[in-house]
Amino acid sequence: MSNLKHYIDGIKNGEGFFDEAFKLHLFLNALCVIKAIYAILFFTFDLRYLGMLSVVMAVTFQLLRLLVQKGAYKVIIHVVYIEVWCFAVVNEVVLGREGSFSMLAIASIPAIFYFALTWGIYKKKEMASFLLSLSPILIFTTLYVYNLIQPKPVIPVKTYVIIVFAAYNLAVTFMVMIGFLMLLHWDMSSKTTSLTSKNEALNQEANRDALTGLFNRRYMNQELDEKMRLLQEEGRIFGVIICDIDNFKKVNDTFGHESGDDVLVNVARVLMSSLRDNDVVCRWGGEEFLIAIDGNRKVTVDVAERIRGMIEDMVVISHGYTIKITMTFGVTESTPGLSVDKLVEIADTRLYKGKQNGKNQVVSEL
Repeated sequence: MSNLKHYIDGIKNGEGFFDEAFKLHLFLNALCVIKAIYAILFFTFDLRYLGMLSVVMAVTFQLLRLLVQKGAYKVIIHVVYIEVWCFAVVNEVVLGREGSFSMLAIASIPAIFYFALTWGIYKKKEMASFLLSLSPILIFTTLYVYNLIQPKPVIPVKTYVIIVFAAYNLAVTFMVMIGFLMLLHWDMSSKTTSLTSKNEALNQEANRDALTGLFNRRYMNQELDEKMRLLQEEGRIFGVIICDIDNFKKVNDTFGHESGDDVLVNVARVLMSSLRDNDVVCRWGGEEFLIAIDGNRKVTVDVAERIRGMIEDMVVISHGYTIKITMTFGVTESTPGLSVDKLVEIADTRLYKGKQNGKNQVVSEL
């Protein structure tokens, strides 16, 4: 029972462990159980030939399991379809329509759609499911017409026997239909979830800088546009910080580009650890970073000063070298009427002023 629950949970969660081979084994085992119960009922009511037919079919299902390892899924599924339809026809003709054996053909329709739409065994999934579903509908219609022409069964049985078979056939029909509809829903949901996760991963990859893990310029531009919209509509002030590693070319020339990369990664860690949840930082380009702060000029300057001090105190150990760096910061506050590009330009101008005035400082005015 725990294994079955684990299996069902796996289908819901889309776990790869529960592949088509595993599901097909479970499906064939379930059919064997159903056929075994049919055999017991037939032998109990002294319908030995029909009982033997059920036994043969149960054995056939077990033998079909040998083909699972060879990947002959389409052959297995088609054999099962044919068996179910033949079983329904033979028993409906022999025992009469009151036994509801023709419902087994209808029960195969959800199975057809499940296998056709979720398994990669047909090139044209929709067309295959439509064409295959015509067979059980044709069988059901033919049996209905046959029973109108020949209403008497080949083997008359007592009423209570017919009631037992009718009840069991209807139970099997409903269980099969509901089961495959649930499987179809779960498989489609798991594939949707998997696709959504992959899309999210691709979006993350498209929005992140590969080296530092920070957001990239593309993403920051979107964030700045959104913050500008909130400023215009709700008056939410925000600040912009552009910061640049001082003498970074000298770091690369002295210690090598790998050490330069280590410096960038360590700077990124300090920036990420220094910001609040609503603040956003990105690698703007090269050794330059841009930060969007929710708050006014004073809040933005305080954040920049705190980061400047942390960078100044930071020590980077890389390839046996001990590296100390500083950073210069240009700060501006959002103003209604100014574009995002203008705000970034102002912050960049103040950064340049800080570089000219000795570096390792925060500049918020010209």
